[in-house]
Amino acid sequence: MAPERKRTAQDYEQALRRQELAAGRALVQALPAEGKPGGRELAAARRVLTQALFELRRLGRDLDQEIEGLRKRQGSTRPGQARGAGSGELDRFEAVHDAVEEVAERWEGRRDQLGAELDRRQPNRGRQDRRPSGRSRGEVSGRRGAAPARPERPRSPRSRRSPG
Repeated sequence: MAPERKRTAQDYEQALRRQELAAGRALVQALPAEGKPGGRELAAARRVLTQALFELRRLGRDLDQEIEGLRKRQGSTRPGQARGAGSGELDRFEAVHDAVEEVAERWEGRRDQLGAELDRRQPNRGRQDRRPSGRSRGEVSGRRGAAPARPERPRSPRSRRSPG
């Protein structure tokens, strides 16, 4: 494995810009160019934002580790305590961290809006109990008049290789 090179605040800024561009491109692909998006397109856009947020949070965690390392090297554990040589570098990292947090908040808000719109359009989508009122738990789905599942133990023990 190759040794990890030290990333600068500028590297993190560049990574943030790349992630914003990638999310924008993915949203353009998920949503129609003209007309109102349908439920599938909205769901796809929400998935795009969820994935983008996952990657953005990973960047934020990496940035947090970098900031903590800088603080330890400077002998400070709290923000604002370390002032002197090298504190400009720490300030740049913290500014990038603030930008990452701002983008994450914005994307979370958009994702929540998409979720609310999907819920509005598909009110039964989020419900756990989707069975028609006439079915009980023991019935086999998709078969009328089928026998209920066996309540007793299976005849042979489960394989150790595939716990399935």
